[in-house]
Amino acid sequence: MKIKSLVQSLALTAGLAASFTASADFVQFTVDEAYAAGSGSSVTADKINGGYVERITFDGAGNFTASAFATFGQFFLGSNSLNTGLNSTYSLYATFNAQGTSGKDGIVNFFVGDTGGFSLFLDVNNDTGLSDDNNVDSIIGSGDDILLGLSDTIGNNLGTSTKIGNTTITAFNFDFMNFELTAEGDQYFVSPKPFSMMVNVNGDFDSFAQAGTQITRGDVSAQFYEVPEPSTIAVMALGLLGLGAARRRKA
Repeated sequence: MKIKSLVQSLALTAGLAASFTASADFVQFTVDEAYAAGSGSSVTADKINGGYVERITFDGAGNFTASAFATFGQFFLGSNSLNTGLNSTYSLYATFNAQGTSGKDGIVNFFVGDTGGFSLFLDVNNDTGLSDDNNVDSIIGSGDDILLGLSDTIGNNLGTSTKIGNTTITAFNFDFMNFELTAEGDQYFVSPKPFSMMVNVNGDFDSFAQAGTQITRGDVSAQFYEVPEPSTIAVMALGLLGLGAARRRKA
């Protein structure tokens, strides 16, 4: 009964997350590549694409911890990739982490983060990477890198892995709340002002077993969206309160 209640809770939470993100307006942003590389012009985009490697550990009691290192190599505006200095004269990379619960509902493996964070860095010399591709902590060449912005609060999120026949379908969608620029980040991200945003990090991953420590890789995109209006937050809070009340009545 507890497992069924948990799955129902996760389903409703996922529905709230999906509706919230769907209603959010991903914003265009402008970066100053002259600040990043010493030359170049302003670039307006709405998405950054890249790849990542992640270490995820399951404790056997329904909990997980995860850490990832992502490199971003392409700006997009709509469906169009942009030819910029990114990944040629300089690069962007991010570290992100999450801790939470995991489980299985039928053929769907899922994990939901309770806490987490996201940090975005500028690699001015395009020389930062991992000395060991299986170790997300083995970052080298980062001594002169610049922290552009960060969030230490995870919001709506859900990761799933489903095997249908011989095909495994994976996806994750994580929101990091209240992403704030550093003073240096404010010189790179020149629009919008003020840059008080949330970051949506989504993509896919190679399949892995929900046991022990696993290394997985995949594609990742980062997009920014505006802080929701207070009324939107209130509606979401009421929904979660209703969920809690319903669960207490059933208990």
